[in-house]
This record gives sequence, structure tokens and C-alpha cells, in this order.
Amino acid sequence: MAEIRGEKVSFRRKDLIPLHDLPSAQAHDPMIVHCPPPVSRWRGIFRLCVIFILLVVAAIGSGFFAIEGGFIDSALNARAQASLNAAIGPRYQATVGSTVIRFDSDFRLALEAREVDIIEVATKAHLTNTGAIRLTIDPLALVSGRVSIRHLEAEKINLDTALLPAGDPMDLSKARVDRWPSTMEQAFQRLDEARGLIERTRTGSVNISGINIQFPPDREGRVSTLLIDDLTLTLDDQGQVQLKGLMHLDGRRADLQVNATAQNGVTKALMAQISGLDLTPFLLQRMEGGLPREGLEGSINITLNASRDTAETKPSIRADIHHAPGKIYFDGVPQDLTGAEVRVAYNFARNSIEILPSEMRFGPTVVPLTGAIVDLNRLNAQDTRPGFGLDLLVSGGRAQGAVGGEAPVLFDLRAAGRFLTAERRLEFNDMQVSSPLGQMAGSLQMRFLGAQSPEISFGAQLPRMDVAGVKQLWPFWMAHKARDWVVANMFGGTVTNGSIAVFIPAGRMKGPNVPLELAANELRIAFDIADNRLNLPGELPPVRNVAGHFDLVGERLKFDVRQAASYFGSDRSVDIQGGSFRIQSTYAKPLMAELDLQIAGNADAIAEVASFKPINGLKNTEFAPADFSGKAVASVSARFGLVNDQHPPPPQFKGKIALQDVKISKKIADRSVSAINGDLQVDSDAARLDAKAEIDGVPAEISMVEPFNGQSKIQRELTVNATLNNDQRDKLLPGLGDIVNGPVELELSRIDSDRQGVTLDLSKAKLSVPWLGWTKGSGIPAKASLEVASKDGNINVRNLAISGDGFGVAGDLSLKNGALSSAEFSRVKLSPADSFAISIRRAKGGLEVSASGDAADIRPVLSKLKGQGASEPRSGAAAKASDAARVRLKLDKIIGFNDEVLFNTTGDIAVSGGDLQSIAFSGVTESRQAVVAQTAGSGQGSVLTLTSGDAGSLARFANLYGHMRGGLLNVRLNNESGSNWSGNIDIRSFALVEENRLQSIVSTPGQDGRSLNSAVKRDIDVSSAKFQRAFARIVYRDGTLSAENGIVRGEQIGATFQGMIRDAVGNLDMTGTFMPAYGLNRLFAELPVIGTLLGNGRDRGLLGITFKVTGSIDKPQLTVNPLSLIAPGVFRQIFEFQ
Repeated sequence: MAEIRGEKVSFRRKDLIPLHDLPSAQAHDPMIVHCPPPVSRWRGIFRLCVIFILLVVAAIGSGFFAIEGGFIDSALNARAQASLNAAIGPRYQATVGSTVIRFDSDFRLALEAREVDIIEVATKAHLTNTGAIRLTIDPLALVSGRVSIRHLEAEKINLDTALLPAGDPMDLSKARVDRWPSTMEQAFQRLDEARGLIERTRTGSVNISGINIQFPPDREGRVSTLLIDDLTLTLDDQGQVQLKGLMHLDGRRADLQVNATAQNGVTKALMAQISGLDLTPFLLQRMEGGLPREGLEGSINITLNASRDTAETKPSIRADIHHAPGKIYFDGVPQDLTGAEVRVAYNFARNSIEILPSEMRFGPTVVPLTGAIVDLNRLNAQDTRPGFGLDLLVSGGRAQGAVGGEAPVLFDLRAAGRFLTAERRLEFNDMQVSSPLGQMAGSLQMRFLGAQSPEISFGAQLPRMDVAGVKQLWPFWMAHKARDWVVANMFGGTVTNGSIAVFIPAGRMKGPNVPLELAANELRIAFDIADNRLNLPGELPPVRNVAGHFDLVGERLKFDVRQAASYFGSDRSVDIQGGSFRIQSTYAKPLMAELDLQIAGNADAIAEVASFKPINGLKNTEFAPADFSGKAVASVSARFGLVNDQHPPPPQFKGKIALQDVKISKKIADRSVSAINGDLQVDSDAARLDAKAEIDGVPAEISMVEPFNGQSKIQRELTVNATLNNDQRDKLLPGLGDIVNGPVELELSRIDSDRQGVTLDLSKAKLSVPWLGWTKGSGIPAKASLEVASKDGNINVRNLAISGDGFGVAGDLSLKNGALSSAEFSRVKLSPADSFAISIRRAKGGLEVSASGDAADIRPVLSKLKGQGASEPRSGAAAKASDAARVRLKLDKIIGFNDEVLFNTTGDIAVSGGDLQSIAFSGVTESRQAVVAQTAGSGQGSVLTLTSGDAGSLARFANLYGHMRGGLLNVRLNNESGSNWSGNIDIRSFALVEENRLQSIVSTPGQDGRSLNSAVKRDIDVSSAKFQRAFARIVYRDGTLSAENGIVRGEQIGATFQGMIRDAVGNLDMTGTFMPAYGLNRLFAELPVIGTLLGNGRDRGLLGITFKVTGSIDKPQLTVNPLSLIAPGVFRQIFEFQ
């Protein structure tokens, strides 16, 4: 080993064997000896470095574990909360839910504050709530002493702006247009400072999301919310700052983009753009229920470009605003805003804001706009008031209403004015509108009073303008209800002398649910109009060539029509001589209008006007306009609703039509009506006619009420008054000629749909009942009333009542096919003594008449029978059958002439064709003598007998002869044919009393002065003469009654007679011989031969005087031949009357 000491021995790696591989290490209990390596300087240095590194790593690790483990979070949280409270002041209190600091994936420090709340101390209300704020800081820069925020994030931020303290309002008096350049420079400087801060902090980006900002409630209590999502701020390597973001305002999306370019750290230009920003929540007020009231609805796009004043660039500011289609509301009235492009730039040379060529579109209306805004003192150096001068110009505008169908109107508008900022007053004292259709000059003033609505004053004058121009240029918000009516209803023509005055006091516009209503001293629009067409409501045809005056004062609208005309599709027309259209309150709901028109024209045209809605005058009637002819002048009034959606009440109307010779072609109740002159009044319920007319050519006065519908409470009425002469009566009431003669005053009235009432004044007429012989003379008061019902050709008369002086009839009757069917007269009183009833029924063979009651005065019947002459011959069985009747009597008494009465009368009489067919009559006279009349057999050959024990009473009863007393009467007549009768009359044991004509016979002197009394040398007593018998043969033929072989035998006197008792005209012609001392005188006639010569036959005497009775049967004339007295017997025939 010595020899190798000091030599260097080198071992290769493979020569080195680990100790644990040596055999000694393989023992059961090895002993390991560790030998420390030799220590060198470098090793020590290395060791120190390692120890230092380990200490640093331990420090960093302990810091990392302290940060990640959250050991310093509580201290950090308290520190952050204290710092926030110190920053926001005593009014608010900040609370931080937690504050943590951690390392992110890039081992950068991330500071995060969670649930940060700012609470108002007084109300405990939350102002803001932030979910989390994160800052990423570069730790190396922090170690070096610099703060480098690499990234900033915020999320879930909620802000309630209603809790922010109110700031001072903007002082507009300090605002000036010429300060815009300095303001822009200050903005660029702020951008430079912000850029410098970003560059110094080396903040690469800022991201904010989930910002929820709640704005204060509006006047309707609605709260708007702005949600900002993904708002990112970045700075690129070229030094350009870019801000992009997405916002939602009440759910409506808007995009934000801002670019700021810089050169050498100096901002040169700025571009900001907001797309789709919907400002409806801020600019539109709503009513209860959510309906828009006033404001702007829609979204806008705003682009702002600004360049900084530098050596390389000139300053510029320009803004472009694009409004998407939306609506403008004023007092709930919408106006389409189909788009707008407004371009604004600042003119640095003029220090003014220039409105570059812009355009606004309101439906078909296009408004191209230019203008300028400048400080007021730059216009007038003497005017030191703060404010702005305004100059607006519309050139080549086109106005066209959305409705109305008018052609577009081209117009120019110039408005020069000012806005006084200290007084907050806007004035346009010079406003000019010019178009090919006319001109307008006006002024506008508005004063803004903060929280109150502004005060607005507008006035204008229109010397002349076409109606189309007025309609197209009328602002939609000004008196919009009147505007809507004008736009919809007035066409063509020219407006002159127009004026507009509108004043809206401050605070009058209250907002939702409080409509703007202007009083008479706050709103007035007036103008004259000519050659206009006016549409009327409902189905009424338009009024053309209108000349009138329009006046709107406050809530009242009135359009007066001086003259106009209206033409119908039926080629009819009317002239309007005046009228008006009125809306008493344009603010009321439902909106009601009133119409008054004075119309003249043909009757059919007036009727057609009345048939249109809302009048509907011919509705529910059977008439059409073509049914009327003639002339008419009408005054029509109507009240109706204009807006159906407001559910107005039913229309009300009334009209007064003056009819002039109007004729109705359609018959009314089978009567023609013509020559109508009078007034027809029509309203919503009924038509009322008061007129004179001709009914079937008969003049009459008509009063009629005709309701229009079944719901009307007005009853249908009809009254016709007429005075009828005989010819007119025969036209209206045929068949009454035999009963009524002379003028009759008629009143016909309607009772119900089936019945009519008739009242007749018969005072001036003569009434006759031919078959009864009863007559009422003219001048005797009499009236009749009845109810008539007609159905299917049948006429029922009820409640017939005829009343007069001492007479009257009451009952019912029915007619079928114009003939009497039945009648029930419960009371018949043709004379004061009458008290009976009559029942009439039509049977197969004719009429069956029954009369019963207490008493009947039959003197008229007797007079008729007594005075009846020859009747006109009837032809045909039908004629006779139509007159067939059977009369049954049962009366307690019947009254005749001379106060004679027959008691307990019964009768059954049958007549046909005016001829007696059968009779069975019985009664008792006052002397209790029976009167019996009856027939045996029927037709030709039948026998009529009449028997009475008191012939004188019966003669007086019939007014045949009033001087007979007593007597037994027997009459037997044979029917020859029809009404021809012949037979004998025999009266026995009777007396004549106070017969003056007998005295005349015996006392009349002859030519020699001798009378019959002289001849017998004594006064013959004829004051009372008794007779044994009177006999004659009588013949009734063709209405004449004659006697043959008549003889009267008495104790003192006697007589023979023959001749015509009654001819066809009611005269008599009888001759005879009167013989005094008849008992002695007739003895000569009994002597043979001598009796024949001196007695002149049987029943004749020696002495006698011939007589003749002629003239009327009521006043006969007696003629005596005294010469016959000296010719005895047969020689007296020489002197008899022929």
C-alpha cells in the first residue's frame, strides 16, 4: 500500500459496489457505518441556498395554505365592511356577507366579496344587493409594489334607484349651446384619465353581468327594471377601449357598443351606439287597466360620433337617431309613428346645434325637418336672458290622414321662436304654414313648471284653406274628437275666416284616468265653410253644397247649415233650408250628437229621409216612400250616439212635416186619402198627424197617432172629423140615404186594433126611419155614437147610442157582406112615451124582428101608412126575399093619435117585398073593447079581417077620423094580388060629435039664398048625430084607396058617398048627398013609383044636398051644391058632382 500511496486511483462506475451489496451487509446482524462525505465550500453555499429556498417555499406554502384555507377571510371581511361604511356615509349601512381571497388557476390572487348589501339606515330598505365581486391581481406585480388588476368581474347586482338621495334639479339657465366644445373636451379628458388608470393597473378586461336596476315607480305605480347582461370592457394592444354589452329594459333587448380610439395615449375619437333601446317605460304613461294614455311608444337606435380637436383633426359632434315604428299617444288618442330619422350635428363655426335633413313619418304623413338651435344672445345681443333661439323648417312635407280618403297635401312650415331657460318657457311667435290648398299663421307658447304639466297656448288664423287641407294638417291631439268627426264626415269645399285658440292651464293634464277637458274659455275653433259635403250619421244620405259655420267652444261642437241639398240613390232629392249638428259634450261617454234640419221637397223624398236610420220613421208601417206624392217641408231633430262601442242609448228623434196637397197612393182602411194639408209630427215612439185631407174625395180633418213598435207605451189613435153632405155621405157611408138627409158632422176615432169609435152630430140633418114613419127634423139636436169592428168583411157595431130631444136608441148590430145580420136594441125611444126593445135576426127567409116592452108610440107608423102612396114596382123574387121580414110584438101598450092607447098588444106580422103576407094582432082600447086583426090563408085570395068594439077609438087612434064615438067595426078584405085589396067596411051604432062640416052642409045658402035649414024651415041639429050603420065597399089598388056605394044611416041625417078616399099622391076626391030628417025623408023612397021618382032610390030621400070633398087628406075642401036641394029625388042627380 505504501508503494501506491500518493498515486491517483481512478475507479469506473462499474467498479463501485454499493455497501449493502457487500458480504458484510448480508449478515444476520449487519453493522452499517455511515461516513460523512467531505465538506467543501461550494457544498456549504449550496446548502445555504437550499435552506433559503426551503424557507421561502415554506413561507409561500404557508401563505398559500393560509389563503386557500380561509384563515384570513374574517379579518379581510371586517376590513372590507369597515371601508365600505366609511365610504358611503352615515345614511346607509354596508354589510358584507363574506370576503375571501384565493388563487385562481393561473396562480393569480382572486379577491371575492359575496352578498354585499347597502341598506338605508332609516327605513332598513335595501338599496343594492351584489351577489359577488371578483378582482384578479398579479401577485408578482404586487410583490414588486405595483397593483395590477388583470380582470374584474361582478354578477347579480340589484339596485333600487328609488332609495337614492334626490339630487338638485338641472339648472337649465346655465346651459349654453356654445359650451358644447368645452364639454366635449372634458369628456375626452375623462376618457384619457380612465385609459391611463386602465393602462397603469394593466386591467385586461372588466366583465359585469346580472346587474338588475329598479327605477322609481311611475305615476301608475309601475316599476321598470334594467337588466345588464354580459357587459365587457376591454383594452387592446392598439390602445382602443371597447365596451360591449347586452341590456334588457322591462324584457326588451338593447345592444350597447362604445369604441374610443387613441393615439400616443390621447383619445382622438369616440363612437357610441345603442340599438333597440325601448324607452316606452319612461316615455309612455298608461291608464288603469294598462291602456296607453300619453307619450311615446317604440324603440330607438342612437349613434353618436365625436372627434377631438387636434392638430390632425377638426372637432365634430354628430348624433343619428332612428326611431322604429311605434305610436304617439295624447290623452289616449293614438297616432302611428311609422319611423323617424333625426340627424343632429354641432356647428363649431356658428356655435349652434344644426338639425340636419331629417324625416319623421306619421303613417302616410311625411315631415322632412331641418333647423337650428343657438344661444339667444347670439341672435340678439341686447337680449341677455338665458335661453336658446329655435328655427325649424319643414319643406316639401306631405300630410295625409290615415282615414278620410283625401289626397295628400304638400305643405311647408316655418317656425321661429325661443326657449327661455330661466322661465322654462317655449315660444313660437312666428309659425307659418303654406300649401297649395291655403295658408295658416299661428303662434305657440309652452311653459314648463316642473312636476306639473306644462301650460300650453296656441292660436292660429286661417284666411282661406280647402277643407282637405284643414283635415290633413289638423294635429291629431288638438280637440281630437272634433277632429275625428271633421275627418270622417266633411269632404270638399273651402274654409274661410278660420280661427283656432287653445289654452291648457298648467297642471291641467293630470295623467291617467283624468281626461283633459277644456272649458269654453280654453278651446275655440271656428270657421265658415262653403261647397262642402257633410256626411250624416246612420243611413242618412250625405248633404252636399253645404254652406255653414263650424264652431267648437270648450266641450260643445256646433255646425250650422245655412243651405244645402241632399241627393238619394232613388233619384230623389231635398233642399235643406237650414239646420245644425251639435255635440253638447265632446268629453261625455257615450258620445251623443244632436241633429236639426229644415228640409223642403217632394213628399216622397221627405218620406225617404224619414225612412233612413236613425230616424226609421216608416219602420213597422205598411208604407214606402213611393206611396206619397205632393210637397212637404220638414223640420227634423234627432239625438243619437256616435260610438257604438260606448253602448249609447237608443236613438231619439222627432220631426215636424208640413204637408202640402200630399196624396197617399196606398189605400188606408180601403179608403183613398189625398189633398193632405197639415202637420205630421214624428218622434222615436210614434207619428202624429193633424191635417185636413180628402177621404174618397170627401174633405175631413184627421188626427192620428201611430206608434212605431210594440214596446212603445203610446197607444194608437185615429180621429177623423168631417161634415158630410148627402153626396159625401153616400161615398163614405153608403146606404144611409133613406135614413139621413142633410149635413152630418162625423167624428171617427180608433179604440183598439179591431174597433173604431164613431160619433155623429145629426142636429142639422133630417132623420127618418122609413119603415116606422119616424122623422126628426133639421135643427133638432141629436147625436149618435157607436163602436165599429170589421173583420173578414163582417162589421160589428157595438154600443150604438142615438140621443136627441125626447128620443134615443141604444144597442148593438152586425152586418155581413154589407147586409144586416143581427141587431139588439136594448132601448128604443123614438118619442117621449117609447120604452121598448127590438131584436133582429136574419133567418133563411128574411129578417125576424121582435119588439117588446112597456110602451111604443106608433103614430109615425100610422102616419106613414096613412100617407103611403104607390110604390115603385119590384122585380124578381130576390128583391122580394131581401125585404122579407117577420115582426113579433108584445107591448104593454101602444100609443096612437089623439091620446088613444091600445093595451096588452100582441102581434105577429109577416111582410115580403113590401106586401103584407100575414097578420095576427090583438089589443084592447081604453074603453076595454077588443081590437083584432088577422088573416086567413096566404098570398092571393087570402082574407084580412079587422074587428073592434070601439070603431071611434080605433079611428082616433089611427088619426083617420076624430069625431066618431063608439061603433062596432067589421072590415073584411080580400087579397087580389100582391098589395091590392078589396072588400067591405061595416060600422054600426056610432055617433058623430061636433062635426063642423055637417053644419056647413046644412047652413050653406044657394043662389036664391035658401039653405038646407031654410028648406026644412028649421035649424037642423048636427052637433051630435047618431047613426045606426055605415057601410061601403072599399078597394085598395096600386097605392090608392077608393069607396063605392057608401051609405050612412042616422036618426036625423043620412048620407051617401063614393069616390077616391086617397090617391097615389095623398089627395081625396069624393062626392055624396046629405039628407036631413033622414027617417022621414027616406019614407018617400019606400013609396012605389013615387019613391022611385021622388026618393031617388033606396036609402035616399026626397030632400038632400049634394057635396064634394077634394084636396089633401089632411086638409080636405068641402063644396056644397045648394041647387040640388030644389031638385027632389031622381032629378037631383042632375046637380050631383061628377
